[in-house]
Amino acid sequence: GLAWRSHDRPTPLARYDTPLGARRSVALADGSLVELNTKTAVRAAVSRSRREVWLDDGEAFFEIARDPAHPFVVHAGAKTVTVLGTRFSVRRDAGKVTVAVLHGRVRVDDAQESGAAPASSATLTDGAFAISQGSSMLVTQQSEQKVENRLAWRDGILAFDETPLEDAAAEFNRYNSLKIIVADRQAASIRVG
Repeated sequence: GLAWRSHDRPTPLARYDTPLGARRSVALADGSLVELNTKTAVRAAVSRSRREVWLDDGEAFFEIARDPAHPFVVHAGAKTVTVLGTRFSVRRDAGKVTVAVLHGRVRVDDAQESGAAPASSATLTDGAFAISQGSSMLVTQQSEQKVENRLAWRDGILAFDETPLEDAAAEFNRYNSLKIIVADRQAASIRVG
């Protein structure tokens, strides 16, 4: 009877966050690892029978412990990312969600009512990126080096490849309290790498 009661108990939500400019690694109860980037907030309900994380804001890298009987689900705004075992990142900026797969396979779906078919869905494998805003989703395949560059924040580095200066400044501003402003429109379009 005690085993049945403990199995039926709801999984408590754990909250993890990072302040501006900080990073943090969190080991979850199922053996998965989550690395939080700057100004990130997540909630996690992870146990033997339930593996769910809500990315409320920011960016996180996931290294998921394989458990085919219990898929790992990341809720990021209007999208859900479902995986059995892989290494990937999810970034949420207001209504935009970006998923980058380093190794493995994930499925990105519209968040939906229980039992309803997703309006849009994409399966991503090694080197794939999905950028989603609203009901639109763009999926591209990249080289392993481009995926590694996108995840360089895990080593305290920002990497750019033909990135407009305005976008590079915006990326730096995710880590700074004193913001960089590119006032000249012509300079803003200069590509850096």
